[in-house]
Amino acid sequence: MIPDAAAVLAAFGLPGEPVDVAEVAGGWSNAVWRVGTADGSYAVKALRNAWGEPRWLEWLAEAWRVERAALTAGIPMPEPLVVPGADGCVAWVEGVPVRVHRWVESSVVPREPVGADLARWVGGAVAGVHALALRPMQPDLYDSRTGLTTAEHWPALVGRARALGAGWADELAASLPLAQRASALLEPWDDADAVLVHADVDQKNLIVSLAGPLLIDWDVVVPAVPSHDLAHAALTMGSWRDPAAARAVLEGYADVTGARPRLRPADLGPALASRLGWIRFTADRALDAVEAGTDVGTPGLPALLADLEHRVAVAEQLPAWLHP
Repeated sequence: MIPDAAAVLAAFGLPGEPVDVAEVAGGWSNAVWRVGTADGSYAVKALRNAWGEPRWLEWLAEAWRVERAALTAGIPMPEPLVVPGADGCVAWVEGVPVRVHRWVESSVVPREPVGADLARWVGGAVAGVHALALRPMQPDLYDSRTGLTTAEHWPALVGRARALGAGWADELAASLPLAQRASALLEPWDDADAVLVHADVDQKNLIVSLAGPLLIDWDVVVPAVPSHDLAHAALTMGSWRDPAAARAVLEGYADVTGARPRLRPADLGPALASRLGWIRFTADRALDAVEAGTDVGTPGLPALLADLEHRVAVAEQLPAWLHP
């Protein structure tokens, strides 16, 4: 639940009293409310450490450094508000970590391939973040690479599913060759080549205002090789099925950098490892429910594995898929 709205406004030094408080649908890792006052409206985000990261607050501080630099560089986003006297973006209100942005009237972007204009805009925004060339202040924050999973994790996950009698354990076991194909594209990279990136350029993190698109939700910033980050953004804007949208992202990137990048299958290795991580997280969460006696059944595993098979096939033939 959101803390008391008046207490949130006070924590950020904002004038007025809340006259309208409404939850915004769509959040998973965080919860968002619109808080209206006579002086203006604000997006209030109650933050959650969904991945259980022990140094999560330090991660948020690093993300704030990137968000603030991107705002200064002119990358369009809702205006983030700073906690007075703290120069930080997170306030603890009634025991809940909270962020606040000025509310922007806008429309959401559907979870489907985007149009060429928006895709091109995304490419330019990604290029703008890469141009910041920000390096982690604390590189060890990212040692665990939250969400990245390889096929090496599959036997233990399958073993746990079988031990708990999950009906989908055999299906998970049968997906091991697919997980191995995905993992084969995760090549080593030099951390010196990585910069801090938004890391979740996705339709759900885009909104369109009267002034144009905005990139939101900067809370999961991580270091990444630019070509990996660009490949993820391009394929996501095309929903992994529309090469024209993906190409438009690359064109927007070239508009800023002056050179059109050529992506390789390995550039999608981290994106596929992240997808394996989501499948693993989903399966573990379902197994936790089994252990707690609240079995929720198959956690959408068939659809997740079918989608993974499609993504791996696209990644393996990426140059031909992008440039038929």
